[in-house]
Amino acid sequence: MRVLNNLVTELLSVVDFQDGTDGVLEFINPRDRWIFISSTAAVEGAEQIHIALDLRPPDEVIVHRASAPDTLEAMRYLPAGEHRLRIWSRGKPSLTSLVVRAIPELVFCKFQYDPHIPEYGPYDWSFLEKHVLSNTNTIVGSGDEKHRPYLVAWKKQGKRWIEEVYATPYFQGWDANEAYQYWLKSVGLSNPLLDGIIVDEFFAGDDERYLSITESILRICQDERLKGKILYPYCGSMYGAKLSEEFVQSVIDSGYRVAWERYLREQPDEETANEFLRAKLSQEMESWEDRFPGCAEHMIVCLGYMTITESLNIDPRVDYKVWMDMQFHHLANDPAFANLYGLMEYTCGYADEETVRWATRLYRHYALEGQRELLSKQYGFKYQLDHIRNPDFGEGLSEWTIDPAEEGSIDVRSMEGYSWLQGRYPRTSMGDTFLWTKRSDQKRNTFGQEIRNMCPGSIYSLKMITADYGDLTAGRSVRQKHRISVRIDGAELDQEKSFQSVVANNYAHKLGAFTDTHKAWLNYHWKVFRANGPVAKLTISDWSGEQEFAGPVGQELIYNLIEVQPYWDG
Repeated sequence: MRVLNNLVTELLSVVDFQDGTDGVLEFINPRDRWIFISSTAAVEGAEQIHIALDLRPPDEVIVHRASAPDTLEAMRYLPAGEHRLRIWSRGKPSLTSLVVRAIPELVFCKFQYDPHIPEYGPYDWSFLEKHVLSNTNTIVGSGDEKHRPYLVAWKKQGKRWIEEVYATPYFQGWDANEAYQYWLKSVGLSNPLLDGIIVDEFFAGDDERYLSITESILRICQDERLKGKILYPYCGSMYGAKLSEEFVQSVIDSGYRVAWERYLREQPDEETANEFLRAKLSQEMESWEDRFPGCAEHMIVCLGYMTITESLNIDPRVDYKVWMDMQFHHLANDPAFANLYGLMEYTCGYADEETVRWATRLYRHYALEGQRELLSKQYGFKYQLDHIRNPDFGEGLSEWTIDPAEEGSIDVRSMEGYSWLQGRYPRTSMGDTFLWTKRSDQKRNTFGQEIRNMCPGSIYSLKMITADYGDLTAGRSVRQKHRISVRIDGAELDQEKSFQSVVANNYAHKLGAFTDTHKAWLNYHWKVFRANGPVAKLTISDWSGEQEFAGPVGQELIYNLIEVQPYWDG
């Protein structure tokens, strides 16, 4: 065995098949864990190579044919102990390499949860097949009959499908029998095709409700009808209170896993970010280990996609992709997370499509390939962005060139809690400042600055949020599309990927008159462009064109979260 990082151990690697392909290869799985098999072969015509796990019945995991790619992969969940791969061939094909690795559970959450900004989606099976499925082994989904073909195809690959259910018995204080019956009726436990449930969510405390919940979980574990089913509770840091600790210990003793929620927002610079990771990941994990020795082997660390409507991407001066990378890198390398059981990201509906794709690329980099270095370095991505300065107008008009339509029609203002309405999470004052314009029918208001330090030919994205200041201050819920223009001179705009979307505040982000039913309506602007040179000119106007006047005269619009960063098109 060769430990590649905290997440991956190489169990077998063969690159020389001089005596032919047929035979048996043995490996030892160190604990109940997922394994990853990758083989590369050259086959022609009717030639074939078959690779099967020596189980009962044998599991034919890979078949090389001339019509298939040269490299094929498979994942299977195997018990600890000795295992064999049987290899046989038809004709005289060439098997050039075969690798077996112990890997984490890699969870996609969740199918089909389309993005809250619909223009990014849909996150349907076609999207998952193209960008997600090859790097994951467990799907959080539903038992909806219309998804059955996807479920059946997924299970044929030896992978898992679980259902997300609410922790209603915990929140409503049900007794153990009521809770047990509630779990039993879930599709994840009642449908033989599904593998179990993930339950949302639990927090530390000496709450007597835990007594019945703990008993109900023990009954699930002891129910022979549910043998092989799994139950994962989403939870915060559960140490430090007797009853929540007993709940976690029961989960572990039952052979289930804990999904530890770690939703970490961007930090202002790389040094602070690393300190934050040590505090929020390593130090808290050490506290877990003090109470539950060896608990990393029973834990799925649940990080946050969360870039839209409820967003950890709070700082437009930071590339969130690099921040995600730093979190994965920390888990893969810090000794506190040796033998970590699993990884997941919550949840795709709160994420743009680039972030969803990037997360599964990070899965492959750290949890299949076993890499230790930051993936961002391969693409030249940097933590701190330097393309736009003063993107939230926290420094007033510094770095911005303005051309007001009339005296006093452009200003910098602020509103306490505005960034919370935008979705920045947890609540922060960053983003409570913004640029304000008042529309005239005589001349447009414009503001802009140079987009700097770009690599010619590379692809970038621009994000911005606007709102109607009058509606916000009056508490009016008016759904409208803002008539503005965003122009980037010195770049080629990707019209297909660019859009302007009308979006509401997240249901949990309430402020003043705005609630989950009386919505605050915002506009989300997204541009994808290719840089022609190192510098481009950004110009934003409250007219929809240079000569075209549109929209109510006197309308007051506000602008911030103007973020330009490299776009990952992988």
